[in-house]
Amino acid sequence: MTIGEESDEALVRRVRSGEREVFSALVDRYKRGIASFIGAAVRTPADVADLSQETFLRAYAHLGTFNPALGKFSTWMYQIARNVVRTHLGKSQRRVPTSDLPEDQTLENALPDLSRDGNPETGVVRAEAERELRAALAELPERTRTVLTLRYYNNMEYHIIASTLGLTLGNVKTLIHRGKIALAQKMLAREKLSAARSAVLSERSSSKGTRALLLV
Repeated sequence: MTIGEESDEALVRRVRSGEREVFSALVDRYKRGIASFIGAAVRTPADVADLSQETFLRAYAHLGTFNPALGKFSTWMYQIARNVVRTHLGKSQRRVPTSDLPEDQTLENALPDLSRDGNPETGVVRAEAERELRAALAELPERTRTVLTLRYYNNMEYHIIASTLGLTLGNVKTLIHRGKIALAQKMLAREKLSAARSAVLSERSSSKGTRALLLV
């Protein structure tokens, strides 16, 4: 069995027994998921990188406290990441207000096609859509943002999300339902704003062209 095929718990046991280098396998296994999770709450790439590193440093330092009888290693990791983000946001006093949004769109309609099999010619469009989606996600309340990230970026099951965040299954379902609606509405608002800006720029360009013709 290769190291990539071993369970999280088996790797943890190896690290605890003295094979410290094995912890890098756990980092490789979770670095993308942790970065996505943190990226939903923190906007700058530098902060995401720093907080991701802080998460793994804390995990390594407190690996002896992990108890597989109380839950999965993945749940334990995301709880650490959540605490790291909360501490960071508390220090910087970044808080996003909650707003009531109507129900008319779904998250699935708002999500861009980010698959690698997509048309290469639309790569720039997809990348821009991803940036817009993450920006809209960052505007949501912390708890809503967190459950959506765990569900749609890290593919966590509802009951795992509930365990990770210390919520009931009903709370998670409600947050995801309301969060999808809120996120889709914010994406729609961003699209309308972008269209309005484009229209203004087009009008200005047309006006300049007209003035130039009159001067000829």
